[in-house]
Parts: sequence; structure tokens; C-alpha cells
Amino acid sequence: MIRVLHAGGPGEASRRLEFLGVSRAGRESLLRELRPYILCVTEGELADSLAALLARLGVPSARGGKKLLFSVSSADQVEKWGELGADGRKTLASVQETIHRFLAKDFVVPCGARTLVLGGAAPRIMGILNVTPDSFSDGGKYFSVEAAVRRGIEMAAEGADIIDVGGESTRPGSLPVPEGEEIARVVPVIRELAGGTGVFLSVDTTKAGVAREAAAAGACIINDTSALADDPGMADAARDTGCAVVLMHRRGTPATMQAAPSYESLFDELLDELAGSVAAAEHAGISRDRIVVDPGVGFGKRLEDNLALHRNLHDLRNLGRPVLLGPSRKSFVGKITGKEAGDRLFGTAAAVAIAASGGADILRVHDVKEMGEIVRVIAAIREGAEC
Repeated sequence: MIRVLHAGGPGEASRRLEFLGVSRAGRESLLRELRPYILCVTEGELADSLAALLARLGVPSARGGKKLLFSVSSADQVEKWGELGADGRKTLASVQETIHRFLAKDFVVPCGARTLVLGGAAPRIMGILNVTPDSFSDGGKYFSVEAAVRRGIEMAAEGADIIDVGGESTRPGSLPVPEGEEIARVVPVIRELAGGTGVFLSVDTTKAGVAREAAAAGACIINDTSALADDPGMADAARDTGCAVVLMHRRGTPATMQAAPSYESLFDELLDELAGSVAAAEHAGISRDRIVVDPGVGFGKRLEDNLALHRNLHDLRNLGRPVLLGPSRKSFVGKITGKEAGDRLFGTAAAVAIAASGGADILRVHDVKEMGEIVRVIAAIREGAEC
């Protein structure tokens, strides 16, 4: 695999190169002529061809573990390198494609009969509506249909672009509920909200039967924490309903995922696995433009993994699809602040601010009003006029 390695500056670049096994001499060589995009290529025929070509061009490169690393200024620069001859163009075509994919930022996502436009100055806000007795933060608070509908209408008024309705807790250690019970929890809520709000409605489920019933009731997004893997019928359900699909990265099941999560290289493994999920969805007939990816904060992740996901969220751009992030009230915030789930507003706000600045397209949150204000301020700062 070839990908762009996000680095905010020479110091961060040096740390990431060191982690990847690049020697001090190799790091110094790369950093002396550091360009905006660091390319990381897994060893193989492409890496060997690139190394030879870069040597002819006098472009610094280095090896780290089983990877070749070098930096470029732009896709246009790579195109100029390709003018050296047919062999050079062929070798560099995947580099250009990788950079273009990484830079993609404007997305029009079909959601049933509607379209969701992503990539503007501010990320979209997805409000969390748990119709469950046992979710980690607000379990039981909106368990009745009436309470859930009231909260959904309130979130829409607070500025939610999407409301994500879930009838089964996915907190660490949780167990699945029967399909019929999950349908009974979410479908009446979705039906009422579809008739009473103009927001996009999402169903948070791993079950094909729930997804189909939810779509019939008015949902136009399927948010599957298993990336379509738990239920063999889910890919067909997503294809047939025309819903947009959120594919989340997760190791294990909610009951086991936090038992002993482990990664040798988080982003190598996460990107490979999410790329596989995207390819599987496409193979099942789900068009690529309907796919959103989620790195799965808190789902089979250590504290350091969750922090790295926020710090290097740009790395998810290598998948060429919009990115959803769900840091709201998660345990990593509690480990840092010492706060219980219901008292993590300010810690969540910090994570949301970092994610909004780092390129998230959708932020999944409990506190819609407060987090919406944060992203609007960040957008105003980013888009402000020069003076």
C-alpha cells in the first residue's frame, strides 16, 4: 500500500519517521528537503522502482522497516517527474493517484432519495440518540419512544444535521439484543422523526433486518460498527435500500473489543482493514460515493491509539472517503480528566475541536448545541479574511 503520511511539521515528521524505523541519518536527509507530503510505500516492486527513480532524480528517500519514504511538493511535481519517460510515468502514476485521493475534500453522498453534502468549512453534526437502557453515557434517559422523539426534535432545533438512532448498546462489554426488540426500539422513533424534522436520519445497527425496517421508516444512513461484517445480509440491505453507509473500524465485538487491544502500527493496520471494508462494500454493489469511514474511537483501541487518531486524523484521507469521528464522552476522555461519562463535556469539546481542525467531515456527539458552537467558531476562524 502507498499512502500519504500526515505530519504537522519537521518535529512531528521526525517522530513519525523514527517510529517507522528510519535511521537518524535517513531522517536528517529527508528533513533537510522536507516537502508538504511524505509518501510511505510498502516494500515491493513499486518501492524498488520508486527508489531507483528517486535516486536518478536526486530526491532524498529513506527506508524504515519494510517501507520506502520520501516527500513531494504536489501531484504536479510528480507529473513532471513522469516526463522522464514511459517507465517513470508508469511508476509514478500510483503516487499521483494517492496524492489526489488524499486531497479529496468535497463529497456529495447519496442517502436514499436525498444527498448529503460534506467537506465545507464546518463538519456536520450527528446527534446521538440512544433508545437503550444500558448505553455507557445516557442509557435509559431516552428509552421510551416519547422521550426519544422529544430529544430528537430538540437536537434538530439545536442544529443537528443528522440524528443517529440506536437500539443496542455498543459500549465495551455489552451484549447484543434480539433483532425484534431492536426494531421495536428504533423504528417508531425514526418514523416520528422522519415526519417531524428535516434532518437526515441514521440507524446505528449491525443487523440487516433492523436496517431494512429503519430505512422503510425514514432512515437514509446505516451506521454499522462492524463495517457490514457481523450480519451476512447487511451489505445486501445497504445496497437495496440505497442508504449511505458508515463503515467503522473495530477489532472484536463490543463484548470483547477492549479485553487486550494491540497494534504494531496503528495506521498501517487500520487503513489496510478499512480499505478492505470499503472494497468489500463496493464488491457487494454499494457505490463508493455512498461510503463514509469511521476509525472507531474506543472500539478495540488503547488510550494511545485514541489520542493518535485525533492527532493524525488526516491520515484517514488516504481512503478517499469522508471521515466520521465519534469522540463524545468516550472513556479516553475520562482517563485523561478523571471524569465520569456524564461529566465529560469539556474534555469532549477539546477532542471535537481537534477533530474539526484535523479534517473530520461528520462529528458524532451527545451535546449537539455545544459542539455545534465549537465547530462554527473553528470554521469562522479558518475561513476568516486576511488582514
